[in-house]
Amino acid sequence: MNMIISFLNQKGGSGKTTLARALAVEFLNNDWSVHVGDMDVSQKTAFNWAGRRAEAGIKPEVEVALYREPKAALKAAATNDLLIIDGKAFADTHVYDFAKQSDLIVIPVGVSADDLEPSLNLAMELINKGINKDSILFVVSKVPKNGDKEAMATRSSIENWTFNVVQGWIPIQTSYSQAMDIGKTIHETKFKELNTTVDRIIQQIVDKALLLNSNK
Repeated sequence: MNMIISFLNQKGGSGKTTLARALAVEFLNNDWSVHVGDMDVSQKTAFNWAGRRAEAGIKPEVEVALYREPKAALKAAATNDLLIIDGKAFADTHVYDFAKQSDLIVIPVGVSADDLEPSLNLAMELINKGINKDSILFVVSKVPKNGDKEAMATRSSIENWTFNVVQGWIPIQTSYSQAMDIGKTIHETKFKELNTTVDRIIQQIVDKALLLNSNK
């Protein structure tokens, strides 16, 4: 099956790339052909990470390419089981182009009002342009230490807007950063508990994407 999952948010640093990389590895480990489109040709975060992963010999290798325009990136969907889009921050014109072609749109969001409000507004803008509300999935990420109360409040706010949001959240952990620095994902750390936290999030994204794709 050909499927497109886009990680979109107008704000930088929301966790799009972090989750996109982990999801790519999850599908690769289940024998899917996966292509990741890194839309930020200046930062090249996903692209450079894939290079570090390949140099370190970490398996599975993740195929990542840089793209300036949605049209070019979307062509990769035809030759892969899964196209993952790592959206560029502040790219207003790109968001709808990807959203209308995606089986699932994942919006990572932090716990501050400065992160949450524009993310919710983005989701509403997509709905107003005809995007199916059920195809939008929020993930609470970048939760600071002792920030469980804030994370729960953020999830409640998203639910109050009647959007889908995964159970749990991604905490800020030094071990996650260290893993990504050497080409691993945040569910490939040395610590089983940290990996399990991410696995639960990723599995919910996988399940939602497969459900939406099967209902097309």
